Amino acid sequence: MKTHRNSHSTSGGKVEIRILGPVGIWRGEQAIAVVGPKQRTLLALLVLRANQVVSHDRLVSALWGTKIPPTGRRLLHNHLWSVRRLLSDGEALVGTPTGYTLRLPPGASDLDVFTTETAAARRALSGENFVEAAERFRTALALWRGPALGGTDPELQATEGVALTELRTAALIGRIEADLACGRHSELVGELRLLIAEHSLNEELRGQLMRALHRVGRTAEALEEFQKARRHFHEELGLDLGRELTEIHRTILTREDATASTPAPAVPDRRVPRQLPPAITRFTGRSQALRELDGLLPAQGGTAMLVSAVSGAAGIGKTALVTHWGHNVSDRFPDGQLYVDLHGYSSERMIGASQALNRLLRGLGADEEEIPHSLDERAALYRSLLADRRMLVVLDNAATAEQVRPLLPGASPSRVVITSRDALRSLSVTHDIRCVMLDVLSTEEAVALLNDLLGTDGTVHDADVITELAHLCGRLPLALRLAGAQLGGGSASRVRDFVARLRRENRLTVLELAEDPSVGVRSALELSYRALPEPARRMFRLIGIHPGPSLGTDAAAVLADMSVEEASDAIETLVNAHLLQRNTERRLSMHDLVRVYAEERAASDETPEEHDAALTRTLDWYRYTASQAMKHVYPRDSPTFSVLPVERTPDLPGLDEARAWLESEQPTLTALIIHAAAVGRHVHAWQIFKRLSWFFYSRNCLDDLLLTGEIALSSARLAGARDGEAGIISDLGYAKMFLGRYAEHLACQQEALEIWRALNNRDGETEALKHMSYALQVTGQPLRAIEVGEQALALHRELGNRVGEISIMSHLAVSYFALDRFDENVKLLVECREYWREVGREYDELYCLIQLGATHTELGKMDAALEFFQQALLLNRKQGSHHAEIDAHTCIAFALCRQERYEEAFDHHEKALALARSIRSGPKEAEALIGLANTCLASGDPQTALLHYQGVLNAFGDVNDIYYQALTHEGVGDALHALGRSEEAAKPWKAAFDIWERMGAPKSAKLRERMHEAGLN
Repeated sequence: MKTHRNSHSTSGGKVEIRILGPVGIWRGEQAIAVVGPKQRTLLALLVLRANQVVSHDRLVSALWGTKIPPTGRRLLHNHLWSVRRLLSDGEALVGTPTGYTLRLPPGASDLDVFTTETAAARRALSGENFVEAAERFRTALALWRGPALGGTDPELQATEGVALTELRTAALIGRIEADLACGRHSELVGELRLLIAEHSLNEELRGQLMRALHRVGRTAEALEEFQKARRHFHEELGLDLGRELTEIHRTILTREDATASTPAPAVPDRRVPRQLPPAITRFTGRSQALRELDGLLPAQGGTAMLVSAVSGAAGIGKTALVTHWGHNVSDRFPDGQLYVDLHGYSSERMIGASQALNRLLRGLGADEEEIPHSLDERAALYRSLLADRRMLVVLDNAATAEQVRPLLPGASPSRVVITSRDALRSLSVTHDIRCVMLDVLSTEEAVALLNDLLGTDGTVHDADVITELAHLCGRLPLALRLAGAQLGGGSASRVRDFVARLRRENRLTVLELAEDPSVGVRSALELSYRALPEPARRMFRLIGIHPGPSLGTDAAAVLADMSVEEASDAIETLVNAHLLQRNTERRLSMHDLVRVYAEERAASDETPEEHDAALTRTLDWYRYTASQAMKHVYPRDSPTFSVLPVERTPDLPGLDEARAWLESEQPTLTALIIHAAAVGRHVHAWQIFKRLSWFFYSRNCLDDLLLTGEIALSSARLAGARDGEAGIISDLGYAKMFLGRYAEHLACQQEALEIWRALNNRDGETEALKHMSYALQVTGQPLRAIEVGEQALALHRELGNRVGEISIMSHLAVSYFALDRFDENVKLLVECREYWREVGREYDELYCLIQLGATHTELGKMDAALEFFQQALLLNRKQGSHHAEIDAHTCIAFALCRQERYEEAFDHHEKALALARSIRSGPKEAEALIGLANTCLASGDPQTALLHYQGVLNAFGDVNDIYYQALTHEGVGDALHALGRSEEAAKPWKAAFDIWERMGAPKSAKLRERMHEAGLN
């Protein structure tokens, strides 16, 4: 069953507007702040009337009621613009002559999903599809996160909010009605009592409570509820009870069925089998799996045989789930329950189909002499005896489809649930099987189970400690229960000590019960491991020692030294046995505790030489494949080392395939660098990093770049690779630059230069001078940057390095721009662009285009500037650089602002700002905000401009960008001056002037003149 959550799609994830709780906008898992009650009120009202025109008068009155300010219409437009910029689709909010319309596709708001799901639930309820109805009502109700319209105007909450709450209550009643029809009477009693305490006048809820109590045999309490209701209504309110509640009372008194859609349970007699094992205590979570099992519940008169196969890893809780569910729905199977443990994964001998049928037939009442000897005859008798019975048959711990197939009934209202560590895929070829796949518990469920097992309500122990304990147990139910068995009732200090042991020792050993290790996680996993063929066992062992969090089939083949076909077969066996997970992108991974067991097996079953060889193959393969991929992603980077080819590499014919491989492998490559350094493979560590540093930078993965870069730097030094050391130091400098740490960037480039000079490496020295020039520029020293850049240019020409020559020319162009030397800037950029286009270096060409556009904007040639920017954006569609896209949108906005095309400019500012925030780049976000503030100021809104400028200054306290600090101080002064606060403008203007003066920038003279005109000296 599919729900209707088709929210806007953007590069940052799906966008959803939420009003069923605090009003907000969410992009994927990230909340987009909607600041202030007026913006939240506008957004909520537009969502409530989505795809309808909301009049100007209604919008204005929603914001100010009867106290509308004289500038209300203009202020309304400002607030609407703020709302528009928060939306992913700039065309969603549309103005009309009479008002505004918010165009939302289906599923773009939680309200739309709620109404869609509740409508579908009511249709299912009317059609007596009670399980689907209950699930859909739950989906709808789960959207509520508190009182509707939170954070909006109180008047809107008092009107529209109350109406939404009524819809929620109606959905809640509908869900309870569906649950009653599914036979969940005992589960509903407590919930209904709480609801009635909250909604004491709701007769529907009282009627449902009476019916639930009656159906679980608590008829006296049901009748007492009626008397309480009658006293409350008559004595306190002077009203009579409604006809529906009175009719339920009469039905109970006459012993008629109060829930017609649910069959009355049969009166059990001595011969009705109840073979299910006792339900596990403190069962927690698994709501989705329980709902899937509810889909097996027999409809009135149904005879189609339905089977569910519950599969999952050892210790995942398959038997606990099925027995818990079976006991809860026992009244839906009046002819009883059959249970047989097939010992598919057990220290005991596996039970064959014939032996299992013998047990099942005896459970059905067959005498020993009535049971045939042959398998086929036993299966036929079994099917005959079940043909007209409504029973639940649980086949626990199955090993294979062949073991289970003879145990399935024919046409029968009975239901069968199978549990197995194997996926039993071949069973679905011959039977209609509903598969329920169990994974580990969610963090919330695992923590709840631990608190229950420890005998606390979640307040006795440190929540962080319990959460860590849950994760150290891999959120595996068996491991959690083993921890609970050792800690039940223990003090907080004892729990902390246990967590510390799990951190530092073998977790499987710590979790074992000394008095009975056979019930431990290790013992359970060993049974699964022993059932594997040897190729799968070897693959299992070696994946356990693979350093990365996941890997692909090609990498697994290299690790195990198998062909890709052999590796695929072994992997398939492990996936079916739930010892290996495969995600939607076909990446392979292991649960934490399974990996610990795999590492144990590798230590005992693989020799040190085999372990070492597997690691060497893996590191060689990743180093070579990464090098091949980077030739497409960043062809300008020529490594100072060579890499020998290896076998079984993936086919990476072009940029798209190379980038996709790098993105999927990034976490693994990061882990490999760290692991290689830790085990003394220092050459692999620094060389893999050096090939990947540009990729980390281009994807804005600066944390990974810094972490692995520092490790690689240490490895290069330990390996005596001075050239690698210099290159890595330079790479680390650029990472620090993009974090706004410009002084450190300059220091790194200076250190790299000194190493190249010590090595007497002229090529390295020229590259270092180029990087030094750029570092001087971004630290606000354009004159010094030009001096060093010209040294680099001369050396490149001396060495005949045309690529290096063009690269330094593009850096010099940036310095000329900062000094308003636009003619020299354009001359260099035109030559650079022609060269990059000639050699196919699109990334470098697109930055030339952005710089050319910026220069033409300063020269007042707006049409030419905009053409350059659009060409840059077109090139960047292939390159995918977030930084280039932010720069392009910011520059386009500036050019549009100069043409007084403010609305268009704001659209590009918002694109730049949203992207900068999505990649969490402080410097880029600040640049985007400065541009936005400039446009606010130019469009006549100095107050908003001032807020943006001041926000940037606060941010740049950490970022230290001299050039943008000067621009921002100057902007603050301009905004204050526009607001008539010229004396306050003096301080920020003076700060900007001092920076421009130190840089030697002509902007200082222009600012001095403006200060003089304002009467400031």
